Amino acid sequence: MAKITEAELKAQIKTGEYSNAYFIFGQEGYLKNHYVNLLKKKIVEPTFEDFNFHSYNGKDTTMDEILKDAELLPMMSSYNFVLVCDYPFDKSESDIKLLQEFLKDIPETTILVFWYDALEFPFKNKDGKVSAKATKLENAFAKAGSVVELNCKTESELAKMLVTGFKKRGYELTPNLAKYLISISGTDIQTLQNETEKICFYLKDKEVTKDIIDKLATKSFQARVNDLSKAILAGDGSKAYSVLNALFYNEKNVKSDYLLGTITKSFVDMYRVKCAKAAGKPATDIKNYFFYQYDSYINNAVRDSANLSIKQLRKSLDVLMDADNALKSTSADDRLVFEELVVKLMLIANEVRYD
Repeated sequence: MAKITEAELKAQIKTGEYSNAYFIFGQEGYLKNHYVNLLKKKIVEPTFEDFNFHSYNGKDTTMDEILKDAELLPMMSSYNFVLVCDYPFDKSESDIKLLQEFLKDIPETTILVFWYDALEFPFKNKDGKVSAKATKLENAFAKAGSVVELNCKTESELAKMLVTGFKKRGYELTPNLAKYLISISGTDIQTLQNETEKICFYLKDKEVTKDIIDKLATKSFQARVNDLSKAILAGDGSKAYSVLNALFYNEKNVKSDYLLGTITKSFVDMYRVKCAKAAGKPATDIKNYFFYQYDSYINNAVRDSANLSIKQLRKSLDVLMDADNALKSTSADDRLVFEELVVKLMLIANEVRYD
């Protein structure tokens, strides 16, 4: 076999023409879980699950144990299904060799699935390059079965998924409103499915409106940061500090450097848009040049930078860098660093000197 697409994996599951070995990884956690569970559901007979299904967490087992179960013949079923999550291949060359030898002659009645949930793949060397171990592992599965990389869907794909999801529930969602919902709730598929269920539960009319989304949809971290940026640029100190307060107290697990990085990204997006305009280029060129995955980032930057000059944005990036240095090199309270940052950014947006 070889490296296959999500559509090809879906076709294999639908037709029952399975590979004997699967290696599943990628950025999109929901899809990985979905297809792993779907393979199990389709392949494993519930009555004989105790005999034909073997599941391992990679950190709690050895390759010898896994391959021993993978050699077993199925009982009253077509397949013996072996599922392994997050096996630490990056720590053992010998385990990769054992698996390579097994995959050369894997039993026809065995379906062996290795997948990565918490661990990232491909493994990287200290210099940031893909390690030889990762390449060997992927090649071994590609020869014996199927390698499937499930990454985040594009904005258009997510919008299509939302439109279809609402339609199945008897409601109409336009593609533009689907993209708006993505800009509000983020790109995580599980989150978007939860938002779909929630909105449809409360809907009274068949048509979804922007007001309904604004009223019912839960805002993602990125959307909250966008609200902060908009309040800063509008000179609305009350709103800016209200949003900042919510980010500090409602997002308990978010680190200050991540919050600052997300704010900085919004201003970098605006700076890029402004530079493109100054060079006589359309903002859409930025998406391709800087590999933006979602149009909403560009659209937000175009809207928010409308009344700002390149000079103002450069000054804003300077104070963002100063805030980064303060977080990393001083003992100043993080909250105070952000409060000072908000003041300086608002003064720059309103062309007021603060130094």
